[in-house]
Amino acid sequence: MIKKLAIDDLRPGMEVVQMSSSLWEHLPNLYTQPGPIKSEAHLKLMREQGYQHAFVEVEVPGEPLEKRLDAILADRMKDAPIKERVPFDKEIEVADRAYKSAMNHAHRLINDAKMGRKVDFEGTVETVDGIVNSAVRNPDTLLCLSKLAQYDDYTYGHCINVSAIAVVFGEFLGLSRDELTRLGVAGMMHDLGKTAVPERIINKRARLSSAEFEEIKRHPQYGYDILKRQGDVPEDVLEAVRDHHEKFNGKGYPANRHRSDTSALARIISLADVYDALTSDRSYKDAILPNKALAIMYGMRDQAFDPLEVQLFIKCLGIFPSGSLVKLSTGFYGVVYESNPNLPLMPKIKIILDQDLRPIPSELVDLAARQAVGDENLEILECADPTDYRINLKPYLTRTR
Repeated sequence: MIKKLAIDDLRPGMEVVQMSSSLWEHLPNLYTQPGPIKSEAHLKLMREQGYQHAFVEVEVPGEPLEKRLDAILADRMKDAPIKERVPFDKEIEVADRAYKSAMNHAHRLINDAKMGRKVDFEGTVETVDGIVNSAVRNPDTLLCLSKLAQYDDYTYGHCINVSAIAVVFGEFLGLSRDELTRLGVAGMMHDLGKTAVPERIINKRARLSSAEFEEIKRHPQYGYDILKRQGDVPEDVLEAVRDHHEKFNGKGYPANRHRSDTSALARIISLADVYDALTSDRSYKDAILPNKALAIMYGMRDQAFDPLEVQLFIKCLGIFPSGSLVKLSTGFYGVVYESNPNLPLMPKIKIILDQDLRPIPSELVDLAARQAVGDENLEILECADPTDYRINLKPYLTRTR
């Protein structure tokens, strides 16, 4: 819902909506620059420039996300509406810059928590804003980067990936801009509590003892406590950090909460967290291919995940998520560019390698469009692991040929 708010009622993360340019004649002190309010400094500048009001998108009073979610889920099981997106090739470089900025911020965030310093909540909101912008313009760019961006330290990359994947899913569900921002902030901060767990446990490659596992299980509560002491973190973000390891059947941790006692933001973070953990290389395990990871998660319905929510998560990412290397019926190989929620077996792909894995002039192909005109000779046979062939897929994302 769009609402006019006084300058003192605005806060970072709110989205100023595009309004008619003639409004200034009736409301001369109205701030009309569309886009997110990035920080308290941004608000201070608005006040200094004499602005008194702004039209922003706000949640409908009396309709919190928890009450809207069931209707949203039922609606999204239908064919997804086709949204106009910024072309992948134009957005990928912007998304990559947002990712790199987020990585730098994640280092500061985690290091501050380790040192017992106050973490930068306002800076996190501003950083997440770049992720949300890309999710709205073209979510597939973020999904590609979450799988193809190579970072030396899993801890930092995981924070960014969970934030990005959660925001992409939230955007797919139709969450408001403010909800997406809070969701992304919760994703970036979800593992801050691990800074309070001894590093010998966090970095242990062997099987954890019962006592060590019990300590690991406390990290969501540690994260909640760290952020609660700050006094500037919204309660729904705190709850998402605390509850991201709770499960649908009440057998999660730290408090064995069931689905009905766990917030929507926490459940979305949980899906993103498990997916990224399964599809990332760790010191003690190799990554699982994205389509296999989604199959594993589907097998966890009614246990770890709400059945409808995990189905929609798979629908959002696609059977072959963006960034996947796939082998085609021709023997050639391609990288998935854009998923197709309504036809999950028919994404857009960029064909990049021949049968012998030799680079070829790339060709962008829309499998759904091919089938629509009766060409059913080209299809995806299976996902392939680029590490098996020592292939770095990221350079192919921005090449036009």
